[in-house]
Amino acid sequence: MGIFDLFKRNKKTIRNERSSSEQVAFAESVLLIISPTIEKFGFKRVEKTIKEYSTTITFRKRDQYIKVENSSYPTDYPYYYFIVLGEGSSDDFFEYDWNSVSLAALANIVDPTSDEISYWFPLGDSKFAETIKESIEKANQDILKYGATFLDGDLSMFYQARKKANEGREPYKISKMDENGAYQTTLDPESAAQKKKYS
Repeated sequence: MGIFDLFKRNKKTIRNERSSSEQVAFAESVLLIISPTIEKFGFKRVEKTIKEYSTTITFRKRDQYIKVENSSYPTDYPYYYFIVLGEGSSDDFFEYDWNSVSLAALANIVDPTSDEISYWFPLGDSKFAETIKESIEKANQDILKYGATFLDGDLSMFYQARKKANEGREPYKISKMDENGAYQTTLDPESAAQKKKYS
């Protein structure tokens, strides 16, 4: 299957701007390896955005979603890709930011003795397509191993991972200058509400 065949599968969810060959290879591997695995659990692809420096692919089952994303912007070095599991909106920033966890955070709850998992985005590797495919195959195994309850619709481990991740976070802060020229800092109310809700 060529990359143009992948684009034809669901035209309405594809948003492309000038895409790098690495981002296209990444997206193709995600769709060939991860997509069939999680589709067996009822997840359907709802978004595929491939840009020059990033890719986001989102799968949804009712209120749950799995998002695979990366960034290779020069300022984001070192480059990794992430698998995020969430509940609710995958588009609203505050909802997504507080009501989701990385697969690594879930793995830490499922098996606290497991090695920390991370996924390198091997930009500059002369065998990028082969290297990223092998990495995505490993990530796919990790989804099945650590995300099994989430895939089956049991969110109890997800809630534990979300609570642990959010307890240690502070809400975002807003700084603005008052009438005397001094900066005043307050908590962003929406972020504070999300922290309270999801911690």
